[in-house]
Amino acid sequence: MKRVLALLFFVFIPFSAQAQVTPFSTWVNSRGSVLSVWFVDPATGSFTGTYVNNAAGFSCKGVPYQAIGVTKGTAVTFTVNWKGFGVPDCKSTTVWRGQAVGPTMRTRWVLDYIGSDGKPHRMYGTDTFIRR
Repeated sequence: MKRVLALLFFVFIPFSAQAQVTPFSTWVNSRGSVLSVWFVDPATGSFTGTYVNNAAGFSCKGVPYQAIGVTKGTAVTFTVNWKGFGVPDCKSTTVWRGQAVGPTMRTRWVLDYIGSDGKPHRMYGTDTFIRR
């Protein structure tokens, strides 16, 4: 009996703990913004890709910015620094943290930016992404 339980543990647990964010996956949130994951390091869970903001009321729309993150099991964290080569410098950074379960990733985000007054500001929000 112990052998059977041990076998079940080693067979089924790895599948339930596998990362939900995989290479060449695309995630779209309710605002129409798109996270495209290009590479995931299977040893560390680190991933890279692009993020295109399409949210109304925010600048730097329609341009792909580098996204970097990490995933472990269902936990996901990724960051977009809204500047780069050949793209507008929006003087801001957003960090998303959440859980990806099946085709759904629910996150909370923090946006740090320099306002029109030249001072740092912070906004908070939530996003739900669906895998396409």
